Amino acid sequence: IRKLSSGSPAMSHAGVSMPLAAMVVMMMAQMSLVEAFAPALQLHSRAAHGTQTNFNMGTFFQLRHSKTHARRLQFAQLSMQSDDSSEKKSPDANKGSITLDKVMENMKDGTPGERGELYVGLQFLLVFLVFNAPAFEETFESLSLIAGLATVAFGLAIGGVGVLDLGDSLTPWPKPTSKNELQTTGSFSLARHPIYGGLLIGCFGLSLVSLSFPRLFFTIILFLVLDVKASLEEKWLAEVHPSYTEYQASTPKLFPTDPTKIAALVQQVSESFK
Repeated sequence: IRKLSSGSPAMSHAGVSMPLAAMVVMMMAQMSLVEAFAPALQLHSRAAHGTQTNFNMGTFFQLRHSKTHARRLQFAQLSMQSDDSSEKKSPDANKGSITLDKVMENMKDGTPGERGELYVGLQFLLVFLVFNAPAFEETFESLSLIAGLATVAFGLAIGGVGVLDLGDSLTPWPKPTSKNELQTTGSFSLARHPIYGGLLIGCFGLSLVSLSFPRLFFTIILFLVLDVKASLEEKWLAEVHPSYTEYQASTPKLFPTDPTKIAALVQQVSESFK
């Protein structure tokens, strides 16, 4: 660089000597880089003779080009393998796909009459009725009126007979009176609290007559209150009457469940009106 810059006056000018010096430095750096990597990039001329060729810039770039080409081929092979593997069907490949032919084939599978056809028929019938329910509103209103009136009458009968059977022991408070007598016959043979049960049955029947959801809702709340009240009353009755535990184990709490005793009560009520 010193020789080039001092050889001629034109070269010693700062505008010419500095760019020329930079070019020389870059060429020397490239040659040093090639010489540093030359031992690792030796090329064999022929595999049979095993002779080595001198490394130069041409062979360096040729080797670099061949390695790049090899990487591209390897990448292309991996891409083709991934495409082939994705085309192979897995056991879950058919999930989420529905075909009419497959559905028809499934319908023919099995033995007719042993595949649960009755439930499928009821399923479609009820779905049809749900969508066409407005057409049956008048019919259901008539049926609910009849059923509601019958339920109200039954509840009043049980509750009314319960009031008469209780006699002088009747009180609105859950705590029994000091002169309380344990009643286990008549309406009290149907349920331990026939007055509460009759009241609830009558309220439920009134909800059917009017098809009122608020009335049904408040009837449910009334049931919860009377159930707690009856439990408190039974606690005090057991303290007064030791035999109440045996009666409690053999008789329902609020609602009668014995059809024979219910029929006898209905007959008793009907005879009282004659």
